Amino acid sequence: MTAIVPVGVGRPGLMDGFPGRTEGGRGEAPASFSVHGGPTSIHANLDDLERGSLLLAAATDEAAALSMRAAGAGSLLALAAAQTGAGRALAARTAILSSGLLSISAEADVLNLGVRSSAEAYRNAEAAAQRAVIELAGGAAFVSAAVLALSNHPIPQPITELAIQAAPEVIAGLLGTLSLGLGVGFRVASDVAGYAARDEGATGALSGPEQLYPLATALGRAAGIVQIGPVRTKEKVPPADEWKETWTPEGEGSISTVMSHLDLAREAAPGSVQITRITPEGAGTPETVWLVSLPGTQTGDFHDANGWSTNPWDMGGNAEALALDSQHVSAAVDEALRAAGAGQDDALVLTGYSQGGLHAARIAADVRIAEHYDVQGLLTIGSPTGEISVPASVEAAHLEHDHDVPAAADGRANPQAANRTTITVSGYDESLYPEGKGVMSGHSFENYAFHAALLDRNPDVARQVPALEHIAALTVGGGVTRSVQLERIRPGNPRSPLGAGASSSSGPGSGGDGGSNRQGRRALPPAPLQLILP
Repeated sequence: MTAIVPVGVGRPGLMDGFPGRTEGGRGEAPASFSVHGGPTSIHANLDDLERGSLLLAAATDEAAALSMRAAGAGSLLALAAAQTGAGRALAARTAILSSGLLSISAEADVLNLGVRSSAEAYRNAEAAAQRAVIELAGGAAFVSAAVLALSNHPIPQPITELAIQAAPEVIAGLLGTLSLGLGVGFRVASDVAGYAARDEGATGALSGPEQLYPLATALGRAAGIVQIGPVRTKEKVPPADEWKETWTPEGEGSISTVMSHLDLAREAAPGSVQITRITPEGAGTPETVWLVSLPGTQTGDFHDANGWSTNPWDMGGNAEALALDSQHVSAAVDEALRAAGAGQDDALVLTGYSQGGLHAARIAADVRIAEHYDVQGLLTIGSPTGEISVPASVEAAHLEHDHDVPAAADGRANPQAANRTTITVSGYDESLYPEGKGVMSGHSFENYAFHAALLDRNPDVARQVPALEHIAALTVGGGVTRSVQLERIRPGNPRSPLGAGASSSSGPGSGGDGGSNRQGRRALPPAPLQLILP
């Protein structure tokens, strides 16, 4: 199998990326892929420019300070100039030095303003273009998505994203045709819920998801559909030395390796997470790496005798990831790692499929997790992670299918940065769909496994996505693995996981249900969102 990448392909910009094709796959059309973000993207260049502007600002201040010190020294020398000729010459040279430093400070300040303004102008123009697209095509995209969904046809990601952005306005308009009060009431309620749930420091108009999801959250909780509470390990976790041995040979692709561990989590008891301790073989790698694999949404009846759903990967798990930034799951994962023997500053790689990818990205952004572990890698499969800020120290890769509806549920593409790359694949393993493809076909775990095998054998992918190469180096070698079952417990007071409440976790986020958290989100709105991510 070879990859075909057109000659002369440049750096990906706002709407493009590195295209490629993987040959040798099964299907009605060749499987293909495109890469957005990463160290060669225009957004990485903008980040470099903004970092450069900070250095220029520091140089401006330093030159100005030196100029003032030189001017002060010149004043003292001027007093000595009356006594000696050398003093007069030295005072003149000091005055010239002070003037030169002041000129350098002024030039650096002008350059700093220019660089900063250029980067800001590009980002503003990009945001304005995105808003214009939503205004012009959002309504049409909503109708198109509805028609495709009703006819059970795959929906392209851009249409899904536009439809979600436009959904609040479309819903308000439809309600307004029934009653003006309904339309106005919906707008007011969605704005109030959106601003209440918004991350601190966020500015500007609310996006479609910011308006839609918090309101759906409130309705879900009021109806009793979604349950959220502290999460803990269900049984005592034995030390990792007692776990089952595993081995990842050199040459096995990083995506396929991750998916094999995710498959173990999927096949384990409901509510399980797969934890693997690896001893990497490569030079320059950490002595110990912990790989955490989080599965997607699990369906079924997981209620106890009191009607409480105990599986953290049920529909309520999606709500926790969206409304509470996975604070309860983060606490449980930390509890399991510590019980297994994970030590201070041990390397950590977080992976997840669908809902699991949402949790993995949230955990990677958890500053309390970063205080104990060295989070080095993140790989998500079919997850809506566009609204999550991943730290620059974490090498992140996101694999998405171009017709994956749940992966587009964030209403936007993933941010592009030097440490963050999105691989978008096209095509299907036709053997998986003997009766044809439907709305959720692009989200199939098996179809992602099909693409993973093709991508891992493609040398161009590793070159374009350094995060995959980094994750591969961390996960090659011998180790031990175990499925750890988690359970959700009923909170004594459903308010804050950082406050008092029922939880066995000794790690971050133990306690009740809601409140302020690591990412600056305000107090939990009245209810979490019910969003189906299989």
